[in-house]
Amino acid sequence: MIKANPWNSLLLSNYAKYLKDVRGDFMKAEEYCGRAILSNPNDGDVLSMYGDLIWQGHKDASRAETYFDQAVKASPND
Repeated sequence: MIKANPWNSLLLSNYAKYLKDVRGDFMKAEEYCGRAILSNPNDGDVLSMYGDLIWQGHKDASRAETYFDQAVKASPND
């Protein structure tokens, strides 16, 4: 599906979530999250997941916090 729709943010984010939660492949999940953010930079769920991946994979609190802040701005009621 991703090959047929390489910029579909929903497909990209769902695959990133699968890679993170099921496969435990944080690096690949980070790649797909990044692509999903490029496709839809206002998706609070993806921004939050990306922040979590940055924290889990790199322990970069400042960078992770930036994505969490963007997620709150994108989805303030979520």
